[in-house]
Amino acid sequence: MDGDRRHELEENDLAESTIAVVDRIRPHLRTIALALGGAMVALAAWTVVSSQQAATQSQSWDACMAALSEGNSERLTDVIRRYPGSAAAQWSQLMMADGAIAEGAQLLFADRERARQRLDSAIGIYTGLLAERPRSLIAERAVFGLAKARESLGQLEEARRGYEALVAEYPESAVRSIAENRIAALSRESTRQWYDWFDGWKPAPAAPADKPAEPAAAGAGTGAGG
Repeated sequence: MDGDRRHELEENDLAESTIAVVDRIRPHLRTIALALGGAMVALAAWTVVSSQQAATQSQSWDACMAALSEGNSERLTDVIRRYPGSAAAQWSQLMMADGAIAEGAQLLFADRERARQRLDSAIGIYTGLLAERPRSLIAERAVFGLAKARESLGQLEEARRGYEALVAEYPESAVRSIAENRIAALSRESTRQWYDWFDGWKPAPAAPADKPAEPAAAGAGTGAGG
């Protein structure tokens, strides 16, 4: 009997405590409901945004791969414009800069003015890309490319510091040995002398294309009076 009485008293205490809690929160029920509603809306919005971001990321990579397969620099530019800050856009920038270096290095032996324009373009792209603080592999490639572009332009001290930065910051880099070789080469006086000579060397003007043969005069080859 005593046990039943105690159980009844405990239930009464629990009921009173529950009522007291409800009484305390009743004035705030509207605020709590609004907060819960806001949380649900935020969760739904986050779900939608995440889904859209995943779709956008997929689209950006599709566009980047299509541009690379075609070798189309205009389409790479479009990827950069449409998906700024994305990994696909950063790789597109890297590919454009690498292409500008390759073209500029070849033009150094034929058209110095055009070569400098392409190499300066590469430097601008690499610099802008590094300002975005990309992931390590992209950053590593950009640091190395920037050093190569500066070396091609004869900016030897800047190039050497770039190679040194790559070795220091990316010791596991696949191009570390190349960077170390360039550091050693740029530290030699003979290398500097060669670059001084090359800077003063002027490419020979391109030979004019053969002049096409003129068409034969009417009646030629038929014999006089024929």
